[in-house]
Amino acid sequence: MTQNFSVADEVIKAQNNAYRHNNKGLLYLQDNYYYGAIKEFQIAIDLNPNTQASAAYYVNLAKTYEIIGYDNLAQPNYEKAVSLNVMCFEYYLKLAENYKKLGIIDKKLKELQTKKYSPLNDILIGLLYIQNGYVTTGITVLDDFCNKEPDLLVTSGVRNYIDNLVKEKL
Repeated sequence: MTQNFSVADEVIKAQNNAYRHNNKGLLYLQDNYYYGAIKEFQIAIDLNPNTQASAAYYVNLAKTYEIIGYDNLAQPNYEKAVSLNVMCFEYYLKLAENYKKLGIIDKKLKELQTKKYSPLNDILIGLLYIQNGYVTTGITVLDDFCNKEPDLLVTSGVRNYIDNLVKEKL
């Protein structure tokens, strides 16, 4: 008598599953099913919380919170996204816009200016000045950043943003 055994070597790949949950969240978001989108983005984050790739999951969650009017819940997600992927200019811009919605630009400017210095702080400082209406000062800060850090990946995003701002002003 022969016995047949079947063995499945099931390896759970959290990063792949996180990617799938993020995509499912994007589909829910497209269908305006915000509760489902939030749950899927949160699952993606829980599966893969601290990698550069997961920064996109945090941004997607933050955007969903903003859509439904919970800007305060969006803030920590934008902050986490920036901390995980410091080379993505869009994340800085979204964070600065969120700070404006929350009315905390002055507070955040003060924090950044007294915080241990990092050249990357200048990106957010420049954007906060612009969000606060001090466009020329903001452009100057961002331009100085580009001159000091010409080889960083984020610099091209900053430079494009400055160019678009200048074109709009003309």
